[in-house]
Amino acid sequence: MRRNCAPISAAITGPSSPTPQPARFGGGAYVEERELEQVHIALALPGVSQNDPTLYSLQTFHNILGGGMSSRLFQEAREKRGLCYSIYSFHATYSDVGMFGLYAGTDAADTSELMRLVVEEIANCAETISEPEVARAKAQMKAGLLMALESSSARVEQLARHMLAYGRPIPTEELVAMVDAVTVESARAAGRALIGRGQLAIAVLGLGSGLESAAAIAETLTRRAA
Repeated sequence: MRRNCAPISAAITGPSSPTPQPARFGGGAYVEERELEQVHIALALPGVSQNDPTLYSLQTFHNILGGGMSSRLFQEAREKRGLCYSIYSFHATYSDVGMFGLYAGTDAADTSELMRLVVEEIANCAETISEPEVARAKAQMKAGLLMALESSSARVEQLARHMLAYGRPIPTEELVAMVDAVTVESARAAGRALIGRGQLAIAVLGLGSGLESAAAIAETLTRRAA
């Protein structure tokens, strides 16, 4: 049996959604003593939006810095020095803003040393990213884009994000071309711009005398660019 159905759009009624207020990133430090097995550190800086031309350069910077087991932070902080159990960075993008974040879990005795290393690695990464690192990060990003095509649900989610952010589906070839356009200098520049935007936010939870010290050390990162 075939039924005549009204278009879906005709069934949607009501006022349009209000225009959201522009997001604002507020920095600051939050330190809390809490009975935990390890100290948890979360650090954030203003990133870039989904429409920012430097998006893929910043994504490359983040991947090199803390985006996996081959990243600088994982290799230096965990594998070489044994300062943490877990450490990684991420970059969340939205229509008008973005947020660069970093998480680490460590022993109380290593909190300050780990934070000094994190600050040094972020600043150093913005100046010394190499061509092999950029090539590896770009290959990982492109592999992620192509692997998403293998899942119907992931493909639908990707299309929905594109429609919300750009108003149109972005062809895979176009996405790959934007990744390929990233250079060593553009990745370094994205890192320097990240530090230069300031407004660092940090939260430290756990026990030990190094909590306040870790927060103070983290805040030196953005003062380097002043």
